[in-house]
Amino acid sequence: MSSAGFFITLFDRDTLKLYLNKGVYGFHMPPVYGGVSNRSRHYAALADYGCSRSDSHIFFFLKREIIYGGQIIGSEKHGSFYLNGTYSPLCQNANATLFWDESNRNCYSSTARKGIFTRPNVKNNDSEVCQPYILMFKDRLGLSGNTISSDQLYFNIGKYPFPLPTNSISDMGFCTMTPFETNMALELLKNESVGKYEFSNYDEVEILKTPTPYRTAYDVGSISEVVSESHMEASVLSNPNLLNKKLRPDSETTLCRQIPISPFKPFQMDRADICYYKESFCNGALPYMVIELKNKNAGKTECKQTERYLKWLNKCAPDDSKNINIYLLAPGFKKTANISLKFANQIHLEKI
Repeated sequence: MSSAGFFITLFDRDTLKLYLNKGVYGFHMPPVYGGVSNRSRHYAALADYGCSRSDSHIFFFLKREIIYGGQIIGSEKHGSFYLNGTYSPLCQNANATLFWDESNRNCYSSTARKGIFTRPNVKNNDSEVCQPYILMFKDRLGLSGNTISSDQLYFNIGKYPFPLPTNSISDMGFCTMTPFETNMALELLKNESVGKYEFSNYDEVEILKTPTPYRTAYDVGSISEVVSESHMEASVLSNPNLLNKKLRPDSETTLCRQIPISPFKPFQMDRADICYYKESFCNGALPYMVIELKNKNAGKTECKQTERYLKWLNKCAPDDSKNINIYLLAPGFKKTANISLKFANQIHLEKI
């Protein structure tokens, strides 16, 4: 069984029931008609979708409750998500059909373009949004709708003295989960569930057409084609074959992104771009490999960043951390790029 998971924040029960009923989830994003703005978080959101693989678990977070959704349907080798309409560059490349359209829901206001709507009930947000990327899932464990309180999970993961992704979801729509968090949540939902959502008759939206799955052919053919650091992150997570062979995850690896590798701090916790986990390493709570991506030549600052990661991992797991490797990937390296001898066997500078 997969130990990968997604922790998804929702704000109302009707939306939860809809997604549970249809086995569908789509993050609200502004439509893109041309190129993606440098200020846009479009590719950052796409990078989360890029971590998805077949059988990854979906957990919804609503009003201090955690509710099980199901397991993702799709590919085991690349991003396991679907393209919905043509309101993003990736969807345009695929000429994707619009198969999921929430614009006619009572809580939203439709526009002249199908699949695009505004959210008048969302505070300070009347801009147009769409759902260009969709996760589809199915419950194979008989747990869909099972509920625990968020405290049940956080009391259990609180025994670790370092932050995990679900500790730092504040202001995020969803985040990837480590194998430790995923397995802990599943155990609680199986054995200590405190309730169950009834959603079988909730049919507010229907799947309209055959969904268009993500294919690597729709994406960039090499890292040199990316337009930003977040685009690079989204591309290599969706298609790890863009990386050198030694950096590609195997079938037992859980992919996570923007992972806090830092002590708990009020602001500016250091976050690693990509982390690889296995249940067999540190109980799935710490990564066995960290990949830091740069789309410009890296120097002293970037090297110090990776050293901070390793220093903290050494504190978290003094013995196991000796087997953790960190790769700093960049188009090139400045003369100031230098790794301390103490860390030279574990931190590697790799040209893209």
